[in-house]
Amino acid sequence: MDIQKILKKHDLFEKLDHTALLELSQKAIHRTLEPKMILFNEGFEGSYFYILLKGSMRIYKTSYDGKESTIKIIHPGEIFAEAVLFGKTHYPASAIATETSEILAINRNSFWRMLEHTEARNAFLGAIFDKLRYLTEEIHYLSSHDVEDRFFRFLINNYGKKYTYDISLPKKDIASAIGTIPETFSRLILRLTKMGIIEWDRNTLTIKEGFWENNFAE
Repeated sequence: MDIQKILKKHDLFEKLDHTALLELSQKAIHRTLEPKMILFNEGFEGSYFYILLKGSMRIYKTSYDGKESTIKIIHPGEIFAEAVLFGKTHYPASAIATETSEILAINRNSFWRMLEHTEARNAFLGAIFDKLRYLTEEIHYLSSHDVEDRFFRFLINNYGKKYTYDISLPKKDIASAIGTIPETFSRLILRLTKMGIIEWDRNTLTIKEGFWENNFAE
């Protein structure tokens, strides 16, 4: 695997010179995770952040009574667990593979040495502002769309517009990801099923033909 080539494709590293890129790639660790394999646990000490190369990861927090709340589904190309870069020595959430996934683990100290390069520092600040923008938009989105709309937009954002989906993510995790509780999500699925808009049999979700064109044509 050409780690330098992979890093060079990412906005955060594309402006690094050859020496800095070589140093970073030599310290990066490539890992393959099987479905349901935990990468790190909330509260555990960590010195690595990650780039997802393939598959998907679920970031979640666990309440005192053991209930899990999905924070975000990570897709290929995204950076996650970057909280360890800012003085935090413990992961604020947990990460688990939802399918066979590949990640690059980058050591915090190696990354800070990379930031001695002006171009890399500017790119990193840009990436941080992008994430802040995403969080702001997510708050606005949750407050301005109802649960049904959030569900269908979740499908679009994570799987695209299709009429048959193979969804391995538990329904309770989808509920958490769209900002609702499992009971409310179950009522939504029951209502959509009775209306003939969807059919959900185990991992297979089927959407009524013509639904996307009539409701999400943009």
